[in-house]
Amino acid sequence: MKTWITYLTSLLLGLATALLLGDAAWSLPLFGTLYTLAINTGTLLALAMVVVSTTSAFASLRKDGLGSRTAGISLAWTLVTALALPLMTGLVCAAFPVVFPVSTTAGSGSVAPSYVSSVFANAWQLTTSGDPTVYLSAADSFLVPVVLLALVMGWALKPDADIIKPAYITMNSLSEVMYRIARATSYFGYFLVFLSSCYMFSVTYQEKTFFVDGTFSALLVAVPLCLSLVVLPVLFEIFTKGKGNPYKTLYRNLACQIAALTSGNYIFSMPFTMAGARYNDGVQKRISSSASSLFYLFTRGGSAAVATFSIIALIASVTGAAVDIPTSLLIALACALMSFVASLSSGFEIMFITIAAMKLMGIDLFSAEVTMLGLLPLLSGLGTMVDTQIALLGSTIVARRIGVDVCPSYKDIM
Repeated sequence: MKTWITYLTSLLLGLATALLLGDAAWSLPLFGTLYTLAINTGTLLALAMVVVSTTSAFASLRKDGLGSRTAGISLAWTLVTALALPLMTGLVCAAFPVVFPVSTTAGSGSVAPSYVSSVFANAWQLTTSGDPTVYLSAADSFLVPVVLLALVMGWALKPDADIIKPAYITMNSLSEVMYRIARATSYFGYFLVFLSSCYMFSVTYQEKTFFVDGTFSALLVAVPLCLSLVVLPVLFEIFTKGKGNPYKTLYRNLACQIAALTSGNYIFSMPFTMAGARYNDGVQKRISSSASSLFYLFTRGGSAAVATFSIIALIASVTGAAVDIPTSLLIALACALMSFVASLSSGFEIMFITIAAMKLMGIDLFSAEVTMLGLLPLLSGLGTMVDTQIALLGSTIVARRIGVDVCPSYKDIM
């Protein structure tokens, strides 16, 4: 059975389970523990794939002189989506004003003034620690030093001398092993998705913020769907000059998008994304591995869009007035800028982008942003889902622009 069917079924079962057990006091702690178990499982595979597959991929691209071209196309796609998605969200929010509903977390705490600087300081400390155990312990939220190490190793692994070729062949073979493991994990990943969806829906159900304002909730879901089904496909057609079908890519890889939605963690969804790009879209593993790692570092256009939506709704809630178009666009640009360093706070990109953008613009909402905590699993999930779509479409664009894309038949996809 195709993974998109089993993952969609797991999503619906997770919703049913949360509704059935949502009023039980013990359900949320239990689902939280199982969610952590699921995330750690995906993170372990992501760590192995980045170390092995990205190293092999970058060496292979350098061997054929395709490294700079792959990086250039990936970064161009990243820049365009990082700007377009928040700006479109800002225009929508200005045209259809919404107010962020007050949640049970309102007044329960405040954001430390040093939050943003502490994120950068912690990231620098982790990157420069030089302790492999630290990298392993922080892998569920911080893969930046691992990705950088893989890029350096891949640069040195270019098989331009006889003494290097055995090492290159070995690493390439190990990369194939990683993809086979990722494919096998994808077939059984519906169980992990069930656990993560139970947690996401349980938090949303028990916190009740989502049910306070129907207009806000409808637009919160509608904006990411519009970005997924309209804006991203249009940008994809521009990059491929109308020679691709973005909806086929999104449809075939529905499973990894569901994994991203329910987990709210881009690292967790990376193995599913990389395997999906290769086996469902025909993208070479060297392109899938290298592009996915680059997208992890810089591509958070979806998270920036959700953060833009949240900031505008929070301002309207605090001030009691709709945000005008120029201010909405400035907020969108600030969120787009902060999205390029959001990988320093993986799993909490929405909160980081929101707080960093407000500090950049000098906006003080008197800790009203704390109300986002009630919806954070859903907000993070929606943002990560769009980020994953950007990565999937971006890998396909790179393969098509380089001229190495193929289209597997439906019966051969996962």
